Amino acid sequence: MKKIMIATGVAVLAVAMIASAQGYAFKTNLTVGSTGADVVALQTWLISSGYSIPSVVAKTAAPGYFGSQTKAAVQAYQTANKIPSTGFVGPLTLASLNGSAVATPAAGTVCPTGMICTLIGAGNTLPAAGVPAAPVGITTPNVAGILSASLWSSPSGVSVYKGQAYDVASYKLQAGASDMAVSGFTFDFDNYIWLYANTITLKDEAGVVVGTVSNLNSSSFVEITAGSDYRITVPASFVVKSAQSKYVTVNIGFLSSSDRCPTNSCSLSILGASVRSVDGTGVTDTQNVGSARTFTYQGSNNGQINVKADSTQPAIGNVQISTSVNTNKVLLGIFDIKSANVASKLQSLAINVTTNGRVSDIFGTISISAAGQTYSASLLCPVATPNCTSASADATGSSTVAHFTSLVIPLAADVWTPVSVYANVNADTSGQVNNRSASTSLAAIGSAGLSTNNPSVIDNSYNTLAVNQATPVSNVLTFTSSGISQSGLAKTIGNVVSNTGASSTQTFTFTYTLTAGNNPIYVSSTYPLAVTVSNTVTGGTVSNVSFRDSDTTGDNTGYFYVDAGNSKTFTVTNKVSGSPGAVNGTYSITALKYGTNFVGGVITGAGTLSAPTISNSLSADLAF
Repeated sequence: MKKIMIATGVAVLAVAMIASAQGYAFKTNLTVGSTGADVVALQTWLISSGYSIPSVVAKTAAPGYFGSQTKAAVQAYQTANKIPSTGFVGPLTLASLNGSAVATPAAGTVCPTGMICTLIGAGNTLPAAGVPAAPVGITTPNVAGILSASLWSSPSGVSVYKGQAYDVASYKLQAGASDMAVSGFTFDFDNYIWLYANTITLKDEAGVVVGTVSNLNSSSFVEITAGSDYRITVPASFVVKSAQSKYVTVNIGFLSSSDRCPTNSCSLSILGASVRSVDGTGVTDTQNVGSARTFTYQGSNNGQINVKADSTQPAIGNVQISTSVNTNKVLLGIFDIKSANVASKLQSLAINVTTNGRVSDIFGTISISAAGQTYSASLLCPVATPNCTSASADATGSSTVAHFTSLVIPLAADVWTPVSVYANVNADTSGQVNNRSASTSLAAIGSAGLSTNNPSVIDNSYNTLAVNQATPVSNVLTFTSSGISQSGLAKTIGNVVSNTGASSTQTFTFTYTLTAGNNPIYVSSTYPLAVTVSNTVTGGTVSNVSFRDSDTTGDNTGYFYVDAGNSKTFTVTNKVSGSPGAVNGTYSITALKYGTNFVGGVITGAGTLSAPTISNSLSADLAF
C-alpha cells in the first residue's frame, strides 16, 4: 500500500535530546549510501539512545556508512518522535536530532529531491513529503522490489601487471518483482589500491561501461580500518529488469610506473562490495556481498606478454593480384607484442589465418617480420588439429594456424614490438583466387612456466613468461585478378577568362577510361570519393565543375556502373580562380577509386589504381 505523508496546518512538535554530550550539530541530509563524520555521530547517538544497529555494535562493520540497518534505526527513531518514517534524515529529523521543535514546513518549501509530495488543505500550498518517487528507467512504478547480489565465479585469481587493465571480479545482480535502478557500487580494498591503479571501471555482460572512477588517489577512498580496509564508491546508472539478471564486471587499470612489489608479487583483495538500487516505489535498497576476490599484482621482476593489433595495419580493401605470376609479400596484418617489466626473447608464435576458400589455393609461403628478422611458417595446420606435426600438416582448409618456431626475436622491456604477417599470393591461373578474402588473428594465452603459451617468450633467466589473454584481429583483405585497367588518359586546359581584371578563371578537364575485368565495378558519382588528388596550386582556388561517365547504363543514385568486361570513359571538369599573374602550381589525379559493390549508399570492396599504376598520372600545370 502506498503511504503518503500529510503536512497539516498544525505543527508537530517533537523535542529530542542533544545529539551528543558535546552538542554535536547535524547539518547535512543523510540517506542510504552517505558516509563521513555525520554518519558516525548519527550511529553513535542512535545506539546510545537504544536504537539497534547490530553490525556496528558487533563491530562486524565499521561506523561511518549509512546502510540498511542504520536506515531501520532512523525509521524507529522517526516513529517514536512522530516524524514521517522514511529513513531519510532530512530537515524534520535534523531539527529533532539537534533539539529543536519540529514544525510544519514554511510556505514555499521545496519537496525533497526524489520524493512524491501531496498538497493538503484548502488554499494550503505546502508540499507534504510522501514516499520516494520511482527513478527514471523504471517500468514498474509503485511496485516494491529487492535486488539480490552475489560474487560470480569468474574472473578469479587473476594475475595483473603494471600498465595494463584487467577484469578482477564480477557480480551477479538479480531483480525481484520490480525493476531496480542501480546507482552505485561500493568496494572495500585491503590495501592502498591507488598506489597500484588509476581507474576502476564497471562493465555489463555486453562490455558496455556502466560506471567508472579515474585518477585514483588517497582522497578517493574512505579509510575504514587503518592499513587494511579502504572504501570507494563507483557511481553507476543502469536498470536491472524485473525477474531478470545482470552481470557487472570490475575492471582495474593499473599504473605503468608502480613498483610497489619490486622483487615479488603482492596479493590484493576486494574484501566485499555493496550495491545501491531503487525500486518502483522509490525505496532505496542496499545489498552487501561479503565474499572477497583476490588478485595478484606482479612486481617489476615478473614479466608478462601483452599483444594488440597495430594501428597501422592494412585497411579493409582489395589487393590486386596477377593471373600469371605470384604476388609476393602481401601484408596481411600487423600485431604488436610487449614484454612488460623485463627484456625477453620471442621463441615461437602461432598466427590464425581465416579465408573464404582453401588456404593452399590462395597462399604459398606465409611469413612474419620483426626486429629486422624474417621467418617463414614451419607448419600450416588446420585449427581443429591439435598437436599438429609435419606429417599431419594440411593447409587445405579455410581456418589455418601458421606456426613459427625457432625464433630469436628480441623484445625490449615495456616497448611494443610490431610483428608483420606477410603472404605470397598464388597466381590466379584458373580463377581460384579471384575474390577470395583473408584475415589474420593472434590468439594470445598462457600462464607463467607453461610450454603451450602463445606467444612463447622467455626472459634472460629462461623463465617462460605469462601471456595476457587477448585475440587481436586484422582487417579483411580481398584478392582480385579482375584486371581492372585504365586508358585514354588525357588532359585539356581551357583559355583563361578575365572577369573583372582582378579575378580570372581557367577550366581544365581530365578524361580516363576504366575497363572492368571478370567482375563489375562501381565508381562513386561524388568526385572526391572517386579520385585521389594532389593540389599544389597557390594564389588561386580549385573547384569541381562536373564529374560524369560516357553513358548511364547501370548507373544509379550515388554511383556509376561498369559491367564485367566493359568500359566507360569518365570526364572531370574543374576550374581554378584567382588574380592574373598570381596563380601557380599543379593539380594532379594520383589514384582512381572503385569498388565491387554498393551498399547503404557507400561503395564497398574498395580498391584503387594508384599513381605507380597510372602511367603519367593526370596532371594539369596551372599558371595565369
